[in-house]
Amino acid sequence: MKKLYLDKKGQISAEFLFITFIVLIVMTGMLSLVNDGMSKTETSDVAKARVVGEKFSGAINAVYVAGSGYSANFTIPGGLTEPVSTFTVNDGTDTVDVTYKGKTIKINVVPKYLTGFSITSSSTDKVVTIKNQNGTIEFT
Repeated sequence: MKKLYLDKKGQISAEFLFITFIVLIVMTGMLSLVNDGMSKTETSDVAKARVVGEKFSGAINAVYVAGSGYSANFTIPGGLTEPVSTFTVNDGTDTVDVTYKGKTIKINVVPKYLTGFSITSSSTDKVVTIKNQNGTIEFT
């Protein structure tokens, strides 16, 4: 009676496929962790830009409530987000629009009479002067 022996080449192929399968599973797990970390970083940058937008709209509201002739300086911090964020005072919708990586967040303001204004964050601090001129909010 003839004994059956395992084919050595077949065993090596099966082991190679099994090891390749394990490596693919580990790499997929690592890629999902890296992707999740990058997503959290982007969310953090959007949150930073939104907080500055909220403070900017708060400063606009404070100048409006203080009355005609009042002015205040508002500082947009340097190195806020990478890439840069844009803060736009939209006189058509009475909002401060914060744009980061193509996403726009609209923050409402109280005054109805605004002059349009736009500023982009950069690596250095930028100071914006907000003025109330007879109920119209102007920026320099």
